Amino acid sequence: MELETRQAALCLILRGETFLVAELHDPQTGSVLHRPPGGGIEPGESPEQAVRRELREELGVELTALQSLGRIDHIWHWNGREVHERAWLFRANSSDDVRLERGECPGLQEADGQRVKTLWRSMRDNPAGFSLLCPAPLCPAALAHLLTSLL
Repeated sequence: MELETRQAALCLILRGETFLVAELHDPQTGSVLHRPPGGGIEPGESPEQAVRRELREELGVELTALQSLGRIDHIWHWNGREVHERAWLFRANSSDDVRLERGECPGLQEADGQRVKTLWRSMRDNPAGFSLLCPAPLCPAALAHLLTSLL
């Protein structure tokens, strides 16, 4: 049986040397992950269309300039299962939205109506997470390498 690969589009919204992440709590294990905002790509959507839609739906943010950073194929564990994912990454600047430019952290509005906490994470944090200042690992984990090239 071949595993299906989930297609996702994520956005690194940068503000100085910080970037916005959603703080995700695994409902089964309670572990915490930090993940850039975004979500699944719907049939017929390009990755850029998907990330724009997701940010509009979840954060109420309209971004003007997006820069494609490529993709990361990775595996992560969530809610008791292994998720194979191809994550298309985009870069944006917080100056597109006055709330983000001020450093506000709008909560993500998920499809099921739940609000997810967001926060600004330093690009200089321990890439794997697990530090006193930032105890959560990044998802996708390979994002840490990309962040060092953006500094």
